[in-house]
Amino acid sequence: MLRNKFQKELELLGQELLGMVALIERIIGESSMALTTQDKVLCEKVIAYKDDVNILKAEIESKALKIILMQQPVASDLRKISTALKMIIDLERIAGQARDICEIVFNLCEENYQIKLEILPQMAELTRQMVYDCVNSFVKQDLELAAKTIETDDLIDNLFDKLKQKMIKLIKEKPSFADQAIYLLMVGKHLEKIGDHAENIAEWVIYSKTGKHKNIKII
Repeated sequence: MLRNKFQKELELLGQELLGMVALIERIIGESSMALTTQDKVLCEKVIAYKDDVNILKAEIESKALKIILMQQPVASDLRKISTALKMIIDLERIAGQARDICEIVFNLCEENYQIKLEILPQMAELTRQMVYDCVNSFVKQDLELAAKTIETDDLIDNLFDKLKQKMIKLIKEKPSFADQAIYLLMVGKHLEKIGDHAENIAEWVIYSKTGKHKNIKII
């Protein structure tokens, strides 16, 4: 009976994580759209999500800690709960990276882009999918999906390398737009960091299932 109650609590925790990741996906998507459309109002909307993210983080943190205190979980269950606590830290930081992108967009709204924004939207979509997949892999305890998330980070890194080359070319050909190139490169860096956070979550998902973090046995 107690075990069934514990499993139910874990399922509810997973559902709350899915709710948080749905908001994070929206934040990434809207920050990318704000960049593409140079929409200041949308930027302000993304920045204002900070309170919503903090509320969800606090609720999940409180639920996880209550489970630990009241249910006395065994080692395998404790790994899942501790992983959830680590995940919400990365999810909060991902939202922060998206807000930083919107802060940069404010500097780009008054000028025309000198390149087609092909790479950055690709990076944003890949990171959005990574974030969804890494949390979903936790809820389903799906190691293959976690591994797929980790592999996808290489695609993000490759796209960022391509972006750097395009920005170098832009600066050489149009020195007066060097600031724009740097701002766009900064956006790419924030997206790369989002990918790193999603990869980190996936690594902890693997730990929650195997007790190993990056092939090092922990518990």
